[in-house]
Amino acid sequence: MIAFDTLTPLALAGFLGVVLYVGAYAMLAFGAIRGNGYVYPALNLVASLLVLAGLADAFNWPAAALQIGWAAISVFGIVRIYLQNSRLNFSEEEQTLIAYGLPRMSKPTARNLLNRGVWVNAEPGTILTAEGECVTHLHFMLHGSAAVKSGGAEIAEIKRGFVGEMNVMEAAPASATVTVAEPSRIFTVSGTTLRSLAESDADFASSLSVHLARSTKEKLIEANRKLSAPARTPDHVD
Repeated sequence: MIAFDTLTPLALAGFLGVVLYVGAYAMLAFGAIRGNGYVYPALNLVASLLVLAGLADAFNWPAAALQIGWAAISVFGIVRIYLQNSRLNFSEEEQTLIAYGLPRMSKPTARNLLNRGVWVNAEPGTILTAEGECVTHLHFMLHGSAAVKSGGAEIAEIKRGFVGEMNVMEAAPASATVTVAEPSRIFTVSGTTLRSLAESDADFASSLSVHLARSTKEKLIEANRKLSAPARTPDHVD
C-alpha cells in the first residue's frame, strides 16, 4: 500500500499526472470533452509534464522518453487545432447562428454543417413544419418570426431559434405547424444531410444532439411557463 504522506512533492505530481491521464480519457469516452478540441490535448500535455516531473525521484529513460513523446504530440495537436481554426471564416449571419444555436460546437464541425445548408429569405405564409407530417429539414430562424399552431390554435411564436429540432433526426411527424409570419432570414439543412453527417462523424453527432436537446428543453420550459402563468382577467367596467 502506498503511504502518500511519505511521498515527495515530485512523486505526488507524478500521481496527479496519472489521474489526469485517466480522467482525460474517461471524459473523452463519456462525451464530456471532444477529441478535436483544445481540452483533451491540453490535459494530456499537463499530465505528461507532471509524470515527467515525478520521474525525478526514480529516473529512467524509457519512461521519460514516453512522456516527452506524449507531450510533443499534445503540443502538435494544440498547434494543429489553432491553425485549423484560424483559417476558418464565418459571415456575420453564421457567427450569430453559432453564438445562439451552436455555442459549444467546434469551429471545424460548425463550418462543415454550415457548408451543407443554405440561407433563404422566407416570405410570410411559408410553412416550415406541418403538424402530422414528417419533418424533413432543420431550420434556424435568424431574423423575423414564425407562428406555432397545434390543433388550429396558436400556441407560441418563434423569433430566433431552431425549428424542427425535435423530430428531424428521425424524420418523425411534427407536433405543430410552424408558419413564417413576416419576412424572415432562415438557415435550412435537410434531415438526410444531418443523418449522413452524424453517421460519419461521432463528434458532430454528439455535439448536434446536445444543442438540439438544449433548444428543445428551452422551448418546453418556456411553454410550461406560459401555461402556468395566471390568466389575466379583464378590468371591471361599470
